[in-house]
Amino acid sequence: MDLPKNEKSFIFDHVGEITARKFDGTFTVRCALNMAEKRALEIEKSALSVDLSNPTGNLSAISTVVGNLRVRVIKSPDWFKQSIMSLDLLDEEVYFELYGKCLEQSDLWIKEVKELSAPAASPEKKEGN
Repeated sequence: MDLPKNEKSFIFDHVGEITARKFDGTFTVRCALNMAEKRALEIEKSALSVDLSNPTGNLSAISTVVGNLRVRVIKSPDWFKQSIMSLDLLDEEVYFELYGKCLEQSDLWIKEVKELSAPAASPEKKEGN
């Protein structure tokens, strides 16, 4: 069975809650991570919360969201490329919204894979045959 391409694209359109700046553009993301990408994700998450023996819930959430965006996003608008490393956006909800979109695309991809692997529905046997 050939799997569908492990990436999906979506259009993002969001207005920042603090700055009222418009954040928009097309994103292409990885839907499922292989072992190397999962390793990169764990490294990103660790680097974002380095030297903290007891990170807060907020720090853990930020590390998860930003780490996933850095690993999953393949193509993005310039504003994202410029902000994801420095994390200088005042409208932090943008990152959380984008992460939610990534998860939606991942769920869609997994559904496609499951549909491909499901046995084809066979016509019911006719009585007397």
